[in-house]
Amino acid sequence: MDLILNGEPQRLDTSDCANLAELVSMAETASAEGEASVVVAVEVDGEALSPEALSGLEQHSLDGVARVEIERRPTRVVARSVLRQGADYCGQIDAAIDQCVLHFRTGRSDRGNELLADVTDSLTVLTGITMSVSSILEASAQSLAEVQSDLFPWLEEMVQAQTDKDPLRIADLLEYEIKSRIEQWGVVMRAAAESEGDAPLSS
Repeated sequence: MDLILNGEPQRLDTSDCANLAELVSMAETASAEGEASVVVAVEVDGEALSPEALSGLEQHSLDGVARVEIERRPTRVVARSVLRQGADYCGQIDAAIDQCVLHFRTGRSDRGNELLADVTDSLTVLTGITMSVSSILEASAQSLAEVQSDLFPWLEEMVQAQTDKDPLRIADLLEYEIKSRIEQWGVVMRAAAESEGDAPLSS
């Protein structure tokens, strides 16, 4: 079997690998350079695996496989990329909030609540991003945690406004308190991505 790691052919005996997960582990161990890294792409006989498939490599048999290509990147580099994506995502959330506000202020609370549920789900994604990178980009962990914590009290107020069925209060909270804090979350994410880009990589 041909095994390619980051574009470089590997001379490894893969006959003992029972599945794709074991093959990837062997390749990573053999080429370890002291810097933490993560697999970002795998191709099997020229076909790229989906993100979902990457999380279940142990389910992929190597029977009949002729070529496997693996791409990995330093964990810190991937974390910075995730932060940039999170910052872009904040802009999308802001746009959705504008629509929510419009619906709540024009008597279309049903539609506003539907969009608000999407916004809430999106905030869960942002929280997950923040948690996932904080242990990797430690220099930025505190600033990310602070901007996230600053938002939570206003989300609690919004939940109370929803309980009270007060659409105008929901709109005010979204427009004047929550939106600006999500914007700031995006600013902090982007700044963290750029500042961490200049930080020395851990060995």
